[in-house]
Amino acid sequence: MVDCLSRLFMFDEAQKLIEDYEKTNTPSIVMYMSVLSGTRNNRNSDLSEKIYQRMKTLFPNAKESLAAGVVLLSNIYSSLGKHEEAKTFRS
Repeated sequence: MVDCLSRLFMFDEAQKLIEDYEKTNTPSIVMYMSVLSGTRNNRNSDLSEKIYQRMKTLFPNAKESLAAGVVLLSNIYSSLGKHEEAKTFRS
């Protein structure tokens, strides 16, 4: 459901669903990756940074997923023509 909401750019609803889920369950990195992917498709750099920072806080040992998140974040900045910002995430 989070993925569907993110694909429709309904980020507030997706985040609310995640918050409700986390009240009784362990956080899921898959949910955060779905939102991050949606922010890439929407080219929403502000929200993508917030989501990525949240992922780093919640899942510090999920190196592969965090690496994928960095690539998504860098791609968002590149698509916006912000190549210097994109480089900072990849280095």
